Amino acid sequence: MSAISQHVGQRIKKCRKSKGFTIEQFSKIINKSKATLSKYENGKITIDIETLLDIADVLEMEFVNLIDYRSPNIKPEALPANSYFNKHTYYLYYFDGRTKKITRALIHLTPSREDASDIHVIMYHGLESFDAPDKCQYIFTGSMKPYDTITHMYLTNQTNMTERMYLCILNPMDAGSPAIGMLSGLGSKPFFAPISIKALISKVLLEENENFLNVLKLSKEDYHMVKYYNMMVINRPNSLFLEGKK
Repeated sequence: MSAISQHVGQRIKKCRKSKGFTIEQFSKIINKSKATLSKYENGKITIDIETLLDIADVLEMEFVNLIDYRSPNIKPEALPANSYFNKHTYYLYYFDGRTKKITRALIHLTPSREDASDIHVIMYHGLESFDAPDKCQYIFTGSMKPYDTITHMYLTNQTNMTERMYLCILNPMDAGSPAIGMLSGLGSKPFFAPISIKALISKVLLEENENFLNVLKLSKEDYHMVKYYNMMVINRPNSLFLEGKK
């Protein structure tokens, strides 16, 4: 099987499951046998363009997000050198108080060929391991606008177009340090409401130790700012000494 067929098949399988379709239901909708759909999803046979378009329509997602395979033989376009976000891969972390666990996401950046200032973003959200991005819970895509001191990301869940995410990031003064920001979107259980979360974005994998967890969680100062100003304010910690993994 080819790498691209396997990639596209796994993407279809993830999106199908996210939409709640069983393989039997989905095969009937796209007028294919269960065995054929299974071969598609396992990358054992190549999918024709018309079938891919049908699948994208049923999944209510952009066709391009099913075929976003990145060949290892193609040298990536250069990102803006004067920005903190001058690499193609970043690691995002936040502490989810609902599950009492760290949530991880892998961010991949690609510059537009038409406009160098327009950066395309793919976020693989909800990872157990950064080594397996396709095993994420959700895939978000969108754009990034980097500036000298601040960066904005605007993202959409590819299996639920009503779910949007905004990430406002303070670019670190030291290019080697993690960036800190606020992740805003729509919260799920136990509530259905707009939420904001403190997040860390790093160029390297971070050591998930006690100091790391303390930085991720809201501090006494953060609570004080909420109470005093009646708003969520995410400042740079006085000391953001976090270690990268060896």
